[in-house]
Amino acid sequence: MNLVYYAHSYRKEDAAVVEFFSGLMRSENLTASLDPPSDRLNSAKPERHLRSTDGMLAVLTARGSGVSPYIRYEISLCLRARKPLLVFVEDILPSGMIPARILQRRFSRNALLRQVREHRHAMRSLRSYIGDDPPAAYQPSTDKRSCLLAGHKEIAPAFADRLQTNLAARGYFTEALSGDPTLKLYDEKLQESLNCADLGVAFVDSGSASTQYFIGLLRASFVPTILIAGRSGFTFTEGVPSEYQARSADVSNFDKLWQTIENEIAISEEEYVDLNNQEQVARYSELLLTEVPRTGEYTSGLRNVFVQELNMGDQNINYGQAGSIGRESTGTLVNYASAWDQMKGQTDLQALADDLGKLRSALRQRAQTVDEDQSVAAVGEAESEAKSGRGPELLQKLAKAGKWALGVAQEIGVKVAVQALQKSMGLGG
Repeated sequence: MNLVYYAHSYRKEDAAVVEFFSGLMRSENLTASLDPPSDRLNSAKPERHLRSTDGMLAVLTARGSGVSPYIRYEISLCLRARKPLLVFVEDILPSGMIPARILQRRFSRNALLRQVREHRHAMRSLRSYIGDDPPAAYQPSTDKRSCLLAGHKEIAPAFADRLQTNLAARGYFTEALSGDPTLKLYDEKLQESLNCADLGVAFVDSGSASTQYFIGLLRASFVPTILIAGRSGFTFTEGVPSEYQARSADVSNFDKLWQTIENEIAISEEEYVDLNNQEQVARYSELLLTEVPRTGEYTSGLRNVFVQELNMGDQNINYGQAGSIGRESTGTLVNYASAWDQMKGQTDLQALADDLGKLRSALRQRAQTVDEDQSVAAVGEAESEAKSGRGPELLQKLAKAGKWALGVAQEIGVKVAVQALQKSMGLGG
């Protein structure tokens, strides 16, 4: 499976562009790691997410103020992590936005279909670099998860001790980075700690050279790190979203300090799929294990299985069965039962079964590839479910038929089947 961090806009006006590249990714067997936006962000969260993916595909769309600073920051994280990266840049944006050495292509939102060969070639270049079966992490740690502390000497010694105690209560083995880094050119134990760390907590406004050195090590080693600024006059970086910068905290009050750190850790530990209840979580996990093929192909049908509402943006965006995308979204898993509830009042199951029989015959005559044979089988299974009166199940089977089956259905004029196919793929109808 080629698991790719997909960085893109969540604005309504960019929805068609985002969906185009999403579909092209699916067709090239690049599985988009679900990365719903959130109003709960810090730098450690995308750092942790990016460490578990094989690379990044980013789409930079133009907006009144230039481009999204969030996407630009995510791109910078990918460069720091030295992960394979492909950036699609809208053609009206200025030159030189992305370093020339980075794989990139220009796109025009009015000519996406005419440029599909170029865009597909770029995606194949990314996928070729990643490889068909990228390896898992080499020799992952077998120890308890760990958290490294840097700059902890900037707070009271009693606070530093309590901080380690509280981190241990959250399930982290803690290690305080200290000492004079100039005394030893290479510290094997320190390097191993950095290699295996799951989290870092760093007090970034320390004037200590050793603290800044250890913070640099955390960043260079791409350890997801919670950044804390305890000094009121701390200078933040212009142009970087505030959510991705250090959090101001009252280091003179431990309870307030710990509340800030605990909140940031909770954000960093959030999964990118944040569902409302455990039943939905269990269902999602089941689908991940049973529905995604080994090739990692995220097909149109599978898109309808893994739909969720995402939390960000300035307005809610509807993508058919994909639910809404926006800050007011709640995070629910839409399933085939709900899709069937929307159409069962206007659908004659017997008529649908008849249409699917006609479609199956037409597909069988035209099928030439393994994928097309599988599409024929999917339509046949959906036909059986329709005859048995099982609406949600027929939609689930029909979703696997794909857009080739939909095109043939439209061509031969089986209208009831066309509507069911469109519904199963989240295309309306």
